[in-house]
Amino acid sequence: MRSAANGRSATSDTNQRLFYIPEINKKFANSWAGSALLKESTLHQVSPYIGKMKSSMASTLISAFTQIEDTIYDPFCGSGSIALEAWTAGRAVIANDLSPYAGTLTRAKLFPVTSIVDAYAEIDSAANQVQKIVAAIDLRKIPTWVRKFFHQETLRETVAWSEVLKNRKSYFLLSCLLGILHHQRPGFLSYPSSHTVPYLREKNYPRHLYPHLYEYRSVRSRLEKKVGRALKRVPVLDPQVTRSCYMRNAADFIPDARVDAIITSPPYMRQLDYGRDNRLRLWFLGESNWKSLDSNISPHEVKFLTVFKRCLKLWHKVLTPSGVCVLVLGDVHSRYYGRPLPDVITHMATEEVGGYSLIWKHTEEIPKTRRVRRDCSGSQSETFLVLRRC
Repeated sequence: MRSAANGRSATSDTNQRLFYIPEINKKFANSWAGSALLKESTLHQVSPYIGKMKSSMASTLISAFTQIEDTIYDPFCGSGSIALEAWTAGRAVIANDLSPYAGTLTRAKLFPVTSIVDAYAEIDSAANQVQKIVAAIDLRKIPTWVRKFFHQETLRETVAWSEVLKNRKSYFLLSCLLGILHHQRPGFLSYPSSHTVPYLREKNYPRHLYPHLYEYRSVRSRLEKKVGRALKRVPVLDPQVTRSCYMRNAADFIPDARVDAIITSPPYMRQLDYGRDNRLRLWFLGESNWKSLDSNISPHEVKFLTVFKRCLKLWHKVLTPSGVCVLVLGDVHSRYYGRPLPDVITHMATEEVGGYSLIWKHTEEIPKTRRVRRDCSGSQSETFLVLRRC
């Protein structure tokens, strides 16, 4: 077989998929440039998620390396960008993530309420249950750091709504609630705060100068408006396409079905702290120990490399013959191997674990507009590796 990594088509027997790399490079460059915000489905915007993959990138990877009716597995699904784009493209989806926040968002996107009429009817039904429990919410049992973000009556309502929606497994409405949990804008629920990562902005918005930002805020009215924004632009989605989402350790989890492609962006070597940065939303989902969660979903180097080697072994069993593993990796440097992480993973897959061949590698600088940390800390570029199961 000839490698496609140098711009040639990959050739093999009739079961081998063919990838024309120059055409993929062209599509990739187009999808990388500019913002997808006004083009993508508004389901992608249901709630923020630090470090999430750009939807146009996910779409390009799916169209380039899979076919209609393929099954795609994302073992580190995060905000569900790959999962939603896969479903939109007519691919069966298996998603997985240990984080309750990631699992909630991905389920919201894979099983949304697509009709505004149905969404409002569900809000009406949930509101009746909220009214029965809201007065009994004891704010003294809520951690002080959480109480600092809200007017006490807004907090009481928010806790009641989150409990009702969790019990009803209304993942779409719950995600909409999490999406308006904190910000300084009037349509959100908290005192002035950053949107993606929960930090109060009391110095920027002093109470005596901005008293309206510290007043009571009705949850239901804001939730209804958020639902309208989330359903503003939704593609035609086939409900017959198989979708599932799990919350399991990727190094131990084996999907029930064989998959044609694994497309994922793993939480590489503590470049982002998904527990800390989502701690307020996680608390409303019932996860109070974000530090422990971080040690599992965003591990340091040695643990990450150990986990990833186990994943590669499992994925080789899960992938169909000639199936592909598409990995999005940052430019973090491995001290243990003394080389960049993409090179480490390539060596691990092709030499240490074996059974994989590299067919494409592409690196792009991350635009400043996509950075949450504008001081340029963290990865400066992302590398896309495509490995084929031999």
